[in-house]
Amino acid sequence: MSASKSATARKRAPQQLSVEQVADKIRSAILRGELRPGTKLTEQDLAAEFEVSRTPIREAIRQLEVERLLSRVPFVGVTVKQLSPDEVLELLEIREVLEGLVARLATRHMDDAHLQRLKTSLRRLTEAARKGDVASYLDHALAFRRALVECCRSESLAEHVLVIENRLRLVGNRTAVLPGRMEASITEHEKLLAAITRGDAALAERLNRERIQHIRDAFEQSTAFSFL
Repeated sequence: MSASKSATARKRAPQQLSVEQVADKIRSAILRGELRPGTKLTEQDLAAEFEVSRTPIREAIRQLEVERLLSRVPFVGVTVKQLSPDEVLELLEIREVLEGLVARLATRHMDDAHLQRLKTSLRRLTEAARKGDVASYLDHALAFRRALVECCRSESLAEHVLVIENRLRLVGNRTAVLPGRMEASITEHEKLLAAITRGDAALAERLNRERIQHIRDAFEQSTAFSFL
């Protein structure tokens, strides 16, 4: 092979993915619902899909086990984590405390740019709710929360919030599909934004904790335990 052809071949060769890149791809597939809870994963299949050796796959799996997105089931192997109703309720209790703190700190550090983002997200989630567009509603509700987290100026808190958020997304459906839940959520977000705008950090914390309490109550009261 000539030097030019050899160079072309090297250029076309697939780039070796790092452990973090492999973990990101698996994590994204889980959070998008492409890999459902209970789905079995094997090092061989993942290595073939990502065109890497088993070593980065093995390390990525370990990382996602630490994040509790994957688990090892006896006589089965590695699977996407399945949350029990009790685990969901426990995570929501933790989320309540964390997001209360998020609202308090975000109110203290709020600036014009993040306040505008909150207003835009609220307007869009309201429009989506009135249209019955659950997917768009959830996207804009997430954008609202992310703007709050960014304004906290706490990387540690942001990391904890993201871990809990990712684990709860394993459940799949949201309480938004329950009758009247999106409409109630709009009111909750409006009150929260008003408190933040006034600079009332204590009220913002209380309102955001109450918002998560309502989600927890809705989940607990649903007979199928299939909503979040």
